[in-house]
Amino acid sequence: MDQNASTELSDLLYAATYSSKDEDEDDDDDDEYDIPVIVDDISYSDDEIQSEDIPTKHLTEIDPETNHEPKQTPNYNLWYITTHRAAATCVRFKKDGKFAATGSADSSLKVLDTSKMKSHSDEDRPVIRTLYDHTGRVNDLSFHPNGLTLASCSDDRNIKLFDIATQGIKRSFRFLRDKYPVRSIDFHPTGEYMLAGTDHEAIRFWDVQNIKCYIPSNSQSNHRLSITKVRWNSNGGKFVTSSLDGSIKIWEGENGDCIQTIDNAHSGQAVSSVEFSKSGAYVLSSGCDSTSKLWDANNGKCIVTYEGAVHRNNHVQSTFLCEEDYVISSDESDNSIICWDSRTGKLLTRWSGHTGIVRYVAASPTESGFMSCGDDFRVRYWNLDPMQS
Repeated sequence: MDQNASTELSDLLYAATYSSKDEDEDDDDDDEYDIPVIVDDISYSDDEIQSEDIPTKHLTEIDPETNHEPKQTPNYNLWYITTHRAAATCVRFKKDGKFAATGSADSSLKVLDTSKMKSHSDEDRPVIRTLYDHTGRVNDLSFHPNGLTLASCSDDRNIKLFDIATQGIKRSFRFLRDKYPVRSIDFHPTGEYMLAGTDHEAIRFWDVQNIKCYIPSNSQSNHRLSITKVRWNSNGGKFVTSSLDGSIKIWEGENGDCIQTIDNAHSGQAVSSVEFSKSGAYVLSSGCDSTSKLWDANNGKCIVTYEGAVHRNNHVQSTFLCEEDYVISSDESDNSIICWDSRTGKLLTRWSGHTGIVRYVAASPTESGFMSCGDDFRVRYWNLDPMQS
């Protein structure tokens, strides 16, 4: 079975006419947003749905009746800092962990080389690209599986596609326009499709080959308020969404059917973030009730609750560290990053450094490092003390 990422988007990249991007693209008078088309299903070929190998060292089974011993407290240190001109709002790693990207309320994006962030050398410059093409706050990022393209979404109602393989390119080669601010995006593992969540209650499926947008035909399954996060599982067979309406929904990737709804997931408060574990067996969420929670993706039951962080007025993220032994999030009361044991929910430690609310935390998918960003305009890269790693 061919599991390689689609080359369609890279073909489009090299066919794009960059000279036209030197002109002012902000003339909205002649631009119409793409109107979503209602469809009964979004189908993928058998080759597009990859087999899912569950890594045994990650979260595969948690028995609530078992008394798990908490893991050793990890000793993380700050390794690198970069700065935006306004609040740093999001950060995302490439699937192979070699690069990361950040977005900001100043409407810019940065692409960073992970190996250079780890080098501790003043001669290395980890920021390898700075991109400008949005006119509003950047809300989320997603690397295309081919590694050549970075997608971003914004309050300006656009999803932008950037060529990150060619030096000197600062503006997007394609934009996908919506009627509403776009809050979250995620490429399908094949790269053929992209999920998008907006201030509208219906999810968007973008066909990135043909630049067409679809929404599910069953409006009864829609969220009731804005969508805050969309994420595929590792093989693209399912995806999960969260909303200001306080619910989490799990969907079939093949036909877009909603198969699980968790209402009042965070005591009726808004759900800020959601993601699958690498095995796909669990869903991790954070909400404005000051908790993060681990859910059984099959039956919708809460397995572990992570407490001790305050997030009531701001949408912050929770995520697993690489091997999923730990969950991290942030505390808006003291701007710290908090680490819990993923299986027991025990709060293990806090890391300080930010001087403003930490908006986003993202972990490398391949090694122990993670990044954080926030209202102090700073993006920080953290990794284990060399003695522990």
